[in-house]
Amino acid sequence: MPASEISRRSVLRALGIGGGALAAGLPLAACGSNGSGGGGGGGNASWMTWDTESGTPMYTMAQNWAKQAGKTLDIQSIPGDDYDTKLRTVLSSGAAPTAIRINDDYVRGYYAEGSLLDLRPYLEKDGIKPEDYFPVAYNFAKQPDGAHAAWPIMTNPGILYCNTDAFAEAGVELPPKDWAKSGWTWDDFLEAAKKLTKPNGERWGALVFPDSSLETVFPTSNGGDGIYSKDATRFTLAEPQGTEAIQWVADLSLKHKVHPDFATVTAGKQTPNWALAQLGTGKVAMLLGLTSGVPYLRSNAKVKWDIFPTPMKVSRTTVNTLTVLAIPKASKDPDTAWSFLKYAVGAESAKLLAQSRGFMPVAKSSSALFVPDDKAPSNLALVTQALGSAVNENFSRYIERARTIYRPVLDDVWSGKKTAEAALGGVKQKVEDVLAGKG
Repeated sequence: MPASEISRRSVLRALGIGGGALAAGLPLAACGSNGSGGGGGGGNASWMTWDTESGTPMYTMAQNWAKQAGKTLDIQSIPGDDYDTKLRTVLSSGAAPTAIRINDDYVRGYYAEGSLLDLRPYLEKDGIKPEDYFPVAYNFAKQPDGAHAAWPIMTNPGILYCNTDAFAEAGVELPPKDWAKSGWTWDDFLEAAKKLTKPNGERWGALVFPDSSLETVFPTSNGGDGIYSKDATRFTLAEPQGTEAIQWVADLSLKHKVHPDFATVTAGKQTPNWALAQLGTGKVAMLLGLTSGVPYLRSNAKVKWDIFPTPMKVSRTTVNTLTVLAIPKASKDPDTAWSFLKYAVGAESAKLLAQSRGFMPVAKSSSALFVPDDKAPSNLALVTQALGSAVNENFSRYIERARTIYRPVLDDVWSGKKTAEAALGGVKQKVEDVLAGKG
């Protein structure tokens, strides 16, 4: 399935980080205030986000801040599929919200365009200590000129979901629970998938296509940089480590028949949470995904399941995605915006946001909140371990344009029309021209 068709945002929407589209402009009025956190006194503030409806953790977090700050917070919630277009329109209109949520993929591009405020003065004034936060989150927002362009509030690393009932039935040993343990290689993964697969589509050993994280997880585990080089000048997905990894994933279906075929996965994308449902109903034994899938499976899985490390080749590396807030450069009240952003990573918010067990707040102390309960997963300690070996995608300011070039050719790889080397190699120069600002 084309990875471009699977939006992380659509997954988050279904998990309560965004529920359904909320009418734009629903205000959260303060219900009494101690005047703290918002510069004192009353006033209005606005936050532009996507799919944040009443009762979800993000909404409740914002509501709690508004009460404490003595503010009336206008949540401008936009349907997820329209968000980036709407955000660009609003930022160029001269009527920027106080604060915004931003797609982590596009932070560098928005900052380079001059749309985001550098948060360094606030970090320095409030004595924010980098060592208090997971490096993969704190360092994400740093720009080439040293600016701190955004403020991540939650992490969402890639892990492997396993239907433990299927492993027991097939007599297959489960993967190790410790991220750093040796073994659990690509070959081990493939051999397990073969033994776990049942004929005629009764059960597939693995499902990898549904998450765009595969474009980072497998190439980096193969010793490459991921999609782009670390300096964002080369399209490394089209280099040997990248094409070998992409072809290996495609061959799970095309050659080894342990993975649903292209047509099946393409049809499944029309159904919300289709991939997670395949794992939860026993149709799939192993699923590569992000921890954001945990809340759905906790509520809906019909089989026993847990989370495990992703398979390795050269190294065991995974992807990390982030829930990110930022302050528009044109915000009329950046001090209030910073109050909101700082509250969103504080202890009170962390306790609330960690309840889903699918999103780790960015403060290292949040690890203590990820403890097992009477529901899966029992291996919650893995989330902290994964963050220690996670990488953020190497983002270029031109990532939006680059994706429109390389993502479509992946369709030919998944369907077997072209090899990964031929398909990705055929657009390598075009993508690199875009990365250089020539596209």
